[in-house]
Amino acid sequence: MALTAEDYESLQAAGLTGLFEDNRPLFTEMAQNAFEYARTFVIPTGQKVRVDDVNQALEPALRVSHPLKNYLAEKKLTQQYWYTRFGGLVLDELWEALNRDHEEQDAEQDAADS
Repeated sequence: MALTAEDYESLQAAGLTGLFEDNRPLFTEMAQNAFEYARTFVIPTGQKVRVDDVNQALEPALRVSHPLKNYLAEKKLTQQYWYTRFGGLVLDELWEALNRDHEEQDAEQDAADS
């Protein structure tokens, strides 16, 4: 599920955009790992990796992430959709960099294979 403007507004109102910025290195590493995992099963199909592919891989990691889990508990945000929406926020913020990094790696690999 891609991040909508309404989702972003609700994340911002709940203070979750600030949580992301405060823990950006942690969430960046989690997103990179999820992207790599999603690539392993998407690329062989000939498809490109999409946000929702990565979010499905990212969400289980977010559910055990102490900063996010503790924040949601502290703010009494018990609805399960917060994890999916937060994953959408992380990927919305990092998607261009994630794609660029992997396109560069693919180009280097193609050059080495030639």
